[in-house]
Amino acid sequence: MDENRRELLELYKLHAELADGVSQRREGANRLFVSLLTGTLIFFAALLRYGAETIPVGAFVIVIGVFGIFLAAAWFVIIRSYRQLNSGKFKALHELEEKLAYPFFTREWKLLEEGKSRSRYWKLSVVETTLPIVFAILYLALIIIFFSL
Repeated sequence: MDENRRELLELYKLHAELADGVSQRREGANRLFVSLLTGTLIFFAALLRYGAETIPVGAFVIVIGVFGIFLAAAWFVIIRSYRQLNSGKFKALHELEEKLAYPFFTREWKLLEEGKSRSRYWKLSVVETTLPIVFAILYLALIIIFFSL
């Protein structure tokens, strides 16, 4: 293997590791937001159960509800940003692959029909964005239900 090809392969391996690192950070962000949003609901439920007489519940419902909706929106934006970052990284990997013997990621993406067929592959970011939407709806419902009682 000549020096130029070896350097290209090393760049390719490094870039693939960087793309994997982005995915790991994205997974960590998902865990963080699920924990924050779930913990906030648990805190709210405990406060209602054990401290309802000492706090202005209506104001607290609004604060918790708006806080949850903002967290869910931030999470949605972060997932979208990670998707865009990974998309750029994989485009660069596809360009590098054109100079290598076997275009592994390009071939894999073609076998998955480029994410266009849900029977073959559901894009993870599409599935991921469902959860922040569900949490936002849950927190909005919390506000609506509380004030409609």
